[in-house]
Amino acid sequence: MIQGASISLFVCVVEEGSFSAAARVLGVAPSSVARQIQQLESALGARLFQRTTRKQSLSEAGELYYRHAKRAAEELDAARSGIARMTGAPAGVLTVTVEPDLAVALISPLLPEFLRGHPEVKVKLLFSSPIADLVEGRIDLAIRMGQLKDSSLVARKLFDSHSQLYASPAYLKAQGTPAHPSDLAGHQCLSFRTSAGPSFWRFDTPDGPCDVPVSGPVQANGLAFLKALAVSGCGVVMMPEWAVREQLDNGSLVPLLAEFVSLPAGTPVSAVYAERRQLEPKTRAFVDFLTARLPKS
Repeated sequence: MIQGASISLFVCVVEEGSFSAAARVLGVAPSSVARQIQQLESALGARLFQRTTRKQSLSEAGELYYRHAKRAAEELDAARSGIARMTGAPAGVLTVTVEPDLAVALISPLLPEFLRGHPEVKVKLLFSSPIADLVEGRIDLAIRMGQLKDSSLVARKLFDSHSQLYASPAYLKAQGTPAHPSDLAGHQCLSFRTSAGPSFWRFDTPDGPCDVPVSGPVQANGLAFLKALAVSGCGVVMMPEWAVREQLDNGSLVPLLAEFVSLPAGTPVSAVYAERRQLEPKTRAFVDFLTARLPKS
């Protein structure tokens, strides 16, 4: 008899692309995945995968079986989720989409504690665009920065993100320390950009909001990349305080113009999920955990 777990494992292997990738998601050894697939093939009397030393692909029988197994796995997940809601026990695979910078700085340090407290939950992180479709992608939760635009989603604010200017001591020694936002015109500024066009940094000054045009050798849409450049002395960077805590502690970056608040003064970081009458216990448990552990500002 073919067990539901074998069907779910087969679907996971197909969607993850390999035995080893599925093993990482499921938290088991690759040899265990291979053994269960072999048992499934024996039970079906057909080879599901075509394997070579370089790649793995579905056989014709595997394609047919996947179409039916996918629906069966979804029904099994729905049944497990329904039972979990009845019992109130967090369980199952929690799929979360989050930007890589947020994942590394904020989620990664906390995840081991969450998993220890909820051993029946497995977390699948997707480092994808913040506009990923949660319903179509069957994603339980997104961690996003900025205001919520999709009215069909629900956002629970985790904390406010505050940005500031930073530079390395070596850069400041060579180029001098700006005393006013207007001084940035004479500095190499490393800009976070997701679209083309001129860059402006906005500050709150005694004379009101001030837009400062900035330029420099690099524009990028990755905080970790820009932070590494700033540490190496390439220029001044503006980024959230949570992204540079380690560098502030070890002195590789120092804050600049702290008396001038960068605008917007606070950007919400929220847990976002599709509107439902009742959150699944695994999702609610993770949101409650993040709310309790993350700093509020």
